[in-house]
Amino acid sequence: TVVTVVRAGAPPVSFLSDGTTITIDPEAGTAVSSSKKGPQSRYAAYNDWMEKFMSDYRAKIAEFGEDEEAAEEYLEGIIGKFDDYQKEAAKANPDNFVGLMALSQITDIDTEEMLALLNGLTDEMKATPQARQMLASFETLAKTGEGSKFVDFTVVQDPEHPETSTVRLSDYVGKGKYVLVDFWASWCGPCREEMPNLANIYKTYAGDNFDMLSIAVADKLEDTLEAAPALGIVWNQIVNAQRIPLELYGIDAIPHIILFGPDGTILKRNLRGEKIGEAVKEALGL
Repeated sequence: TVVTVVRAGAPPVSFLSDGTTITIDPEAGTAVSSSKKGPQSRYAAYNDWMEKFMSDYRAKIAEFGEDEEAAEEYLEGIIGKFDDYQKEAAKANPDNFVGLMALSQITDIDTEEMLALLNGLTDEMKATPQARQMLASFETLAKTGEGSKFVDFTVVQDPEHPETSTVRLSDYVGKGKYVLVDFWASWCGPCREEMPNLANIYKTYAGDNFDMLSIAVADKLEDTLEAAPALGIVWNQIVNAQRIPLELYGIDAIPHIILFGPDGTILKRNLRGEKIGEAVKEALGL
């Protein structure tokens, strides 16, 4: 099946080309299939659910006004409902684009569960570029999940002086200390927001048993070098890593923070906020 976008009026009308007769009404923004159970009808039902969910969400958030705590609590309460719907939509549509689209919308899922859902798609759908990319990413996550040994990589930090600027992750990880590694970029707002928390963790725990490492990814070298000191990064750094670690560790969003054990075992992945300090404190037995 193919997703077609018809640009007639505003907003444009999208539909699945599924072999059925589809009647399009640009003014109403609808595309109705001759089959009530075919992929296009499922696609329309999926879009209707998504539009209602987002409409309800926006209305509820508006009610909270500046009460960020209440808004965050509400969001945490509905994320599970949202993800459950996407999972069921994926299971019900393994042979068409709806299933693939639903999988791409899931916000929080166990790696093995996602792989099971992706492998539940038909061969035709698994052959699509989007599905291949998702499969590759989650297969990488499975290989570098908690309990796995770290995957080493090499970075030339200064292309003009490769002989003196080449470093490896193994120069810092697997050397007998717990190491908290932060994958970040200067242009990344959430990365910057996490820096004060990381600085406090470093100040509190750095020593014989614990160290930290920031790895700049997908960033211009000059921007990294300018931002790092301004953000208070005084611990170890690897710069100019670009997409090397992102691909090796299946990272699709930053900041991505990993806690490695003294032997290089991945203890925790994708840590954020208070969970970072809690994981470090637990690992150190404090």
